[in-house]
This record gives sequence, structure tokens and C-alpha cells, in this order.
Amino acid sequence: MFDDDQFAAKTGDPKVKGNVDLSAEIIKTVTKTAREQVTCRRVKEDHYRCNWWQPQSVAGYDNPAMRGLMVTTNRISRSSFLRVTRAGRGRHDARG
Repeated sequence: MFDDDQFAAKTGDPKVKGNVDLSAEIIKTVTKTAREQVTCRRVKEDHYRCNWWQPQSVAGYDNPAMRGLMVTTNRISRSSFLRVTRAGRGRHDARG
């Protein structure tokens, strides 16, 4: 029979102490321009992938006045894999 804590540690359960997903905090702290949006996903343990999205020109579309949530209007302008650990209260140590 498996011990619950032992099973949680092997499956990456976020309830395990020290196994916290910092994606939301990383999004708030990374540098970005006014037009960029950032998405960040935890890959494993303390490894994250961040993408900076930027709107593209709609001048080449049949209907350039059509705006909104179109997947094709935003492109990844840069991407980075980060290794992030919590260095102290509210502080992060990020290595690319």
C-alpha cells in the first residue's frame, strides 16, 4: 500500500511542501513591453516555459476592421525556459 505523502511526492501534487507552481508570480515579475502578454507554464519541478505574445498587423486580412479574439492576430515574439526557485519571502531566483 502507498503512503499518501509518498505518492503525492512522486506525482507532483501541489500540496506537497516545496512543490509550488510559481507560474502566476513569474508572469507578474518578468519584463515585458506595453503590447506584450506573457504566458508561463510549469514544465516540471522548478522549470518553466514563458512565451511573450505580441499582436501582429491585420493589414493583410480581408477585413482588417475585424478585431477580437482571433488566434492569428498574436504571435510569440520571444520564448524562454526558466529555472525558478523561491529565494525568500516574495523573492524569486530565475535562471534562463
